[in-house]
Amino acid sequence: MLTEILDARIRKRFGSGGSVVEIDVHIQANDGITVLFGPSGAGKTSILRAVAGIMIPDEGRIALGKTVFFDSSSGVNLPMRRREVGYVFQNHLLFPHMTAEQNALYGARGDADGSAHERVRSLFAMMGIEKTAARRPRELSGGEQQRVALARALATDPAIMLLDEPLSSVDAATRERLTEEIADIQRRTGVPFLYVTHNHAEARRLGKTMILISEGKVARQGDATEILGAQP
Repeated sequence: MLTEILDARIRKRFGSGGSVVEIDVHIQANDGITVLFGPSGAGKTSILRAVAGIMIPDEGRIALGKTVFFDSSSGVNLPMRRREVGYVFQNHLLFPHMTAEQNALYGARGDADGSAHERVRSLFAMMGIEKTAARRPRELSGGEQQRVALARALATDPAIMLLDEPLSSVDAATRERLTEEIADIQRRTGVPFLYVTHNHAEARRLGKTMILISEGKVARQGDATEILGAQP
């Protein structure tokens, strides 16, 4: 599978007066898992939101391979539904009135031949959550909810996956298991992941490449082990 490179130059100012925060980054990500690492408030989520099309930068250009998502100089701004991104939010955001399977099917590209249903069943099998298909979110554990959220994002057949601290709301034991599962799912699907975290253990396990974000800027970008080795 040939992976297209994400190339994103993003500039965005928030606030006014003495409380202005500015994001000014140039990042690249391709195969495997690229970790956006840094403290809370550094700008990591804003970068994901800009790539997804949830937030519009003031200036910049965001492209995945030859597909331009955003370009301030030419007025291009593709809506999120046309960007072929899968997004896993921090708090799952599953629909409470839908079953796990219905949640995973939401937004999936399907047609009359049942391809979307088949893809969801395959993803549930990959994650070992087949028995949750008919349950509502309130009947699922935190780990099961996060697996369903991940399946929902992958069911859209994305060109890139964006994950915003997806394990922040689960306990330590579940976090460790899901970290291993996420690494395995990325290898098996071949979809590049852009993964936000400020957790050292997650970053060490998942990151092939790391982009260290500090105060809205790229502090370092490169091999995850080397960067984390330099962190306190």
